[in-house]
Amino acid sequence: MTSTETFTTKQLVKMSRAFQTKKKLGQHFLVNTDALNAIVEALEIQPDDDLLEIGPGIGFLTRLLCEKAKRVTAVELDRESVDYLKALKIENLDIKHGDFLAYEILSRRFREPGSQAWKEQDKERRPLKIAGNVPYQITGLILGHLLGEIGSPTEHLKHIDSIVLTVQKEVAERMVAKAGSYHYAQLSLMIAYFCKSEIVLHLPAFDFFPAPRVDSAIVRLTPLKEAPLNCRNHKLLRRVIKAGFKQRRKMLRNALLSLGIEQEKLNQLFKELRFDPQVRAESLSLEQFAMLTDALESEIDTHASNNKMSGETESDF
Repeated sequence: MTSTETFTTKQLVKMSRAFQTKKKLGQHFLVNTDALNAIVEALEIQPDDDLLEIGPGIGFLTRLLCEKAKRVTAVELDRESVDYLKALKIENLDIKHGDFLAYEILSRRFREPGSQAWKEQDKERRPLKIAGNVPYQITGLILGHLLGEIGSPTEHLKHIDSIVLTVQKEVAERMVAKAGSYHYAQLSLMIAYFCKSEIVLHLPAFDFFPAPRVDSAIVRLTPLKEAPLNCRNHKLLRRVIKAGFKQRRKMLRNALLSLGIEQEKLNQLFKELRFDPQVRAESLSLEQFAMLTDALESEIDTHASNNKMSGETESDF
């Protein structure tokens, strides 16, 4: 490891002004030193830890991570930022130039078309901690790359110890929302399926340079060892959730008609489950969606068989 210089917020702002940030890449550098330290504390870094940083920019967080961890791998798309980071000459920093969405976390290389790079993983690798001030316009894609989808976790998820991300405030609130709350959404259920989640700190726009048009928040995700529910068909669970939230202002019974189940049968199932017939998707917990999925499974199978017999196909949306 190497010791790195400590900067004040004022100095970080000055350094940011001297660098040509790129709007198209969503570059907004976090310059509040208290917030940067809050990210480090949330990661609970140990001296032997292996860290991955998404979008390090010009290294304000990177410096702090490198002081604490054994090794930091920083994945950065911007060529100028990569050159800036290399000039820092931090011994335990491994800089990867490219798109994080094409980065194979286990093999530590970028994916080529048709690549099976994740199969070349290091079986003895220590649990990985991940941090990043991510571009807001691709937050959903980054979460998908890290976690996967309900029923289809990523190969690397079991190797991740914790994830601490700076995201748009509204997205953070959806990530941690509980059933029945204003911000509860499909994203809330996906996060709950994979992780324990919490907001570490809210950040006003002026904590960044240049200041974005929205406020932000630091979110900590701790991947669960296994799905926190019993459900016979997790891929069907994903379909039921998507159907419910696709038209979230509709009563859930009506939204589920898109799966091809008759209204009369849905009415009967809701009665058997003791669900309010007027309930909307935003009121059901992940566990309740699992109960509903188990109840619907035979009906979905019957519908799929009928479609197959009639020559139709059923899409997984």
